[in-house]
Amino acid sequence: MKKLLLILSLGLMLFASNCDTKFFSYANSINRNERLSIKSFLNLLVTQKCNINITYDDNIAKQIVKEKMPYVRIINYSLREILDLILTQKGLFYTLNGNNLEISYYKTKTYKINFISSTRSGESKLDATDNKIQNTYEFDFWDKVKDQITDLLNSNFLIDPNYNILKADNDKVFPPVVDKDSGVIMVTGTMKQLNAVDKYIKNLMNSLTKEVLIDVHIYSVELSASHKTGIDWANLSLSLGYNNNHDGTFSQNPLSVPLRAKYLGGSEAVFNAATFNIAGFLNFLAQNGNVNSISNPKIMTLNNQQAIISVGNTIYYKYASKVVTDQNGNPSTQYTVNSEFVGVVLDITPQISDDGTIILSISPKLSKFRDINQLSDTNRGMPPDTTDNTMQSIVKLKDNQTLVLGGLITNDKTLQVNGVPVLKEIPLIKYLFSSRERITDKKELVFVITPHIIDFKKKKTLRDLGFGQIH
Repeated sequence: MKKLLLILSLGLMLFASNCDTKFFSYANSINRNERLSIKSFLNLLVTQKCNINITYDDNIAKQIVKEKMPYVRIINYSLREILDLILTQKGLFYTLNGNNLEISYYKTKTYKINFISSTRSGESKLDATDNKIQNTYEFDFWDKVKDQITDLLNSNFLIDPNYNILKADNDKVFPPVVDKDSGVIMVTGTMKQLNAVDKYIKNLMNSLTKEVLIDVHIYSVELSASHKTGIDWANLSLSLGYNNNHDGTFSQNPLSVPLRAKYLGGSEAVFNAATFNIAGFLNFLAQNGNVNSISNPKIMTLNNQQAIISVGNTIYYKYASKVVTDQNGNPSTQYTVNSEFVGVVLDITPQISDDGTIILSISPKLSKFRDINQLSDTNRGMPPDTTDNTMQSIVKLKDNQTLVLGGLITNDKTLQVNGVPVLKEIPLIKYLFSSRERITDKKELVFVITPHIIDFKKKKTLRDLGFGQIH
């Protein structure tokens, strides 16, 4: 015989008129067959005892509440605590508003993400004789987030076969709705799906709000005659006081400054920034030629956000865009003004991991005039001819470590006229008193990059962030 014990107690709110302030105690049988169904229990407690109407928003919720109650022993639980215990365990959502209780298997949740709505794209080309290579990429943050949420919804969608639920029209995965302009994402899913999305959004927001200050020094080294092939980077660590272990690593020389480094090969090296000796580094560069400091920008950016540093000149030019005729048939040319940047562009995108490791994607580009005389041409009718040198590097650093990056070499060709003063300028006879020499100057660009993670929980001085240092 089915046994049911339903004890209603009012506790301190003995004479209250609604179930918001009532407390309930309930116990059912260990024997599953003797228990009420969830629907019957809700009808007894919610409808009969609390005068609350119950509605079910989808067919799956209607099927789930036909299941038997779990074995429970409840003492002095509020109505909401009982609903949390019974419905949440079955993966059901509920909303209790006044005298209405809505129960559903699916729920729609809105997430707000503060992120700049932008699409990142780029293209690189290489044309050598008859072989052409072209790489293009495009990254849209919101499309990426939408794809990842869709994958989460698909991988976390599961109907418990014990519910004996037949596939219905609403038994499916709902695609997320993304409003890029307002930064709002609406997701409809089951409790398991939304829990997975909640975790993803939380991790995403933690990642997006991380900031990094990137300290960059850009040097130009006019290579001496003995270093025309470029700076000998293999001697960098040795010049700063390291012993070559002949295995790609360097150890500290006891007589040198207290630095630690691993030589990465080619034109990259990473040092502990806290003890990085910039004076020793500049002395090393000076051994290869004349050193000029081009720029020392410090730029703040969010995690996974592109930071661009440019140093150079913007050259304007105009070109004939079309020819128009007036009422008398007289033609006239219309011109369009355009511009082209010539100089150094440094594209840096940081990615900060949970353990504080920083992955920097670095893409420096150097553009120069093919003919320096184009600068003096005030009647430019077409874009100036330029040469471009680019490279790309992806490096893993720790907070406050310093990256040294070199390898961009340019050739500046000039025509030098030697001869007897005054006579070498006289037409016709100047060739008898002068000679011409084509001189090629080679320069190598060097980048010194130090990222600083901005942690608002920790105090850092301006010197810690690279300010106030002598370079």
